[in-house]
Amino acid sequence: MNCKEVQAVMIDYLDQALPAPAAAQLAEHLAGCDECRREADDLRHLLTAMKGSGQQQPSPTLRENLNTMLQSELNMETMANLLTTPGKEAKPRGKVIAFFASAAGRVAAAVILVASGIGIGMELRSGPKVDTQSELISLKAEVRDMKKEMKEQQLLNGIDDESASERIKAVSYAEEMASPDQKVIDALFNSLNNDKNVNVRLAALYSLARFADRHVVRDSLVTSLGAQTEPIIQVVLINLLAEKRERKAIGPIREIMTNKKTLKEVKDAAQKSLTVL
Repeated sequence: MNCKEVQAVMIDYLDQALPAPAAAQLAEHLAGCDECRREADDLRHLLTAMKGSGQQQPSPTLRENLNTMLQSELNMETMANLLTTPGKEAKPRGKVIAFFASAAGRVAAAVILVASGIGIGMELRSGPKVDTQSELISLKAEVRDMKKEMKEQQLLNGIDDESASERIKAVSYAEEMASPDQKVIDALFNSLNNDKNVNVRLAALYSLARFADRHVVRDSLVTSLGAQTEPIIQVVLINLLAEKRERKAIGPIREIMTNKKTLKEVKDAAQKSLTVL
């Protein structure tokens, strides 16, 4: 794991909600990265303090104001990306968007709730009690949804960039999405099937492989296999579909084997996959 990947799942790690392999990789990264380890310690102390705080009633306008602030920053970030010169990275238009992109920012809503509970004073104590923990969980989910929307927009904006490295970066955003929208899946397939750079196509294929348990994705992968001519793409696709036991791939695989232009290494991979299917 790199620092970016660690920051994306830091809260899940501290909540012990990560799968064991991912948690082990993250722990290994923390052992060798002072910056990420300090942030993990800060977040751990913060979450512990929040769990130990008493129930408070947030201001009725707090959630609305926070959502408005996040949406405003998201709109400015999207506009900045659209106005950026191709090949150059867009700079955030405000400090809030950069803050919420970090792991610490993902619990900013929780911090605001705790701090506001102290500042509101008598108004809070006189009002009815609410389940602060449920409020925190709900608000954290909203922040994550907004971050997902940001990643989707970054992918869609960057996937047609003139720079191949920027297009690779764009398709890699899908690896941070647990359940991307169909428009993201369609954009990834467009890159897999049509991008002029084989490295971009391969990166798109690796991103799509994460969602190959979906029937509609596997069907599209089978269709894509019949149109691919790049050996490395063919081999990766064949192995992926064989791993998923997708019998619809048998026809395209046999066509690849009978094609005189197919490399021997690809034919060998195809023959091996047929023994599995």
